[in-house]
Amino acid sequence: MNEFNTELAKEIVSQSIDAIVVLDTDQKILFSNVALQSLTGYTKEELFQKSFSFLFPPNEKGEQSSIEAFVSSNEAHYIAGFLKELELITKPKGTIPVEIRAFTIHKENNAYYAAIIRDVRERRRLEEQKNVLINSLKRLAFMDELTMLPNRRSFADSLQKTIATVKRRNRESVLAVMDIDHFKVINDTYGHDIGDLVLKKMANIFVDCLREEDTVGRLGGEEFGCILPDTTTEGATIVLDRLRESVASHRFFIFDNYYLNVTLSIGYTKVHPLQKPEETLKFADIALYQAKNQGRNQIQVYPV
Repeated sequence: MNEFNTELAKEIVSQSIDAIVVLDTDQKILFSNVALQSLTGYTKEELFQKSFSFLFPPNEKGEQSSIEAFVSSNEAHYIAGFLKELELITKPKGTIPVEIRAFTIHKENNAYYAAIIRDVRERRRLEEQKNVLINSLKRLAFMDELTMLPNRRSFADSLQKTIATVKRRNRESVLAVMDIDHFKVINDTYGHDIGDLVLKKMANIFVDCLREEDTVGRLGGEEFGCILPDTTTEGATIVLDRLRESVASHRFFIFDNYYLNVTLSIGYTKVHPLQKPEETLKFADIALYQAKNQGRNQIQVYPV
């Protein structure tokens, strides 16, 4: 390589946006470019003759980092060495996540190590944002946006799992369907905004009154579903009637000093191990209609 090309190569390395470091076989730093100095906060003089482990903290086992470990790695390799992510120590005593590619250089019977170090903070930030977005979309796909309860699809999945558990473990469980009485009148009289407030508060009451292992979801409109695992129909009668009373005694705030009284009709049935989810829901619905026909604000069990 002629003198012009040598100087050009040095200038390119020096001005590279990626941090570059060259070490001797004793893992002492011989060269660091501007990007590495900027990334770590150390000057060229402060980095010179420092060990490779000066830049990277010990791993979780307390072992010091060795550039040889990256060069001789068996992981998938790239054109310029092997790729690995680790933490880079900075002068302010913090660390920065980086990606490192390390390789050996042979020149005039001498061997050197070189590493290209890339700041991956922005990439990690974008990955975290992407994961948050994906998780949010997954949650929305199975959650009712208004009440933040499982939606009908998610509830049906839970019911299917409950049926499988009942069949496998021979344990009783109960499915209940709950409907707000005269909800259309609430919407027509006070508007859908007030109706939405009632639905959200109703969801809060359900969550507060039920056990952690119980599942409550919004099936649509003013109808909710509830799964009571490891519960007999006798036990469910007590739980659901207490839930009905909690709703009836609650004063739903509308505006100023005006409150609204709301009641709930409930139909429930024993979960049968040989039934499909839609069959179990149908039987609970039959009991619900019976509760409605007998005057509302009550519970009924199927078979009625």
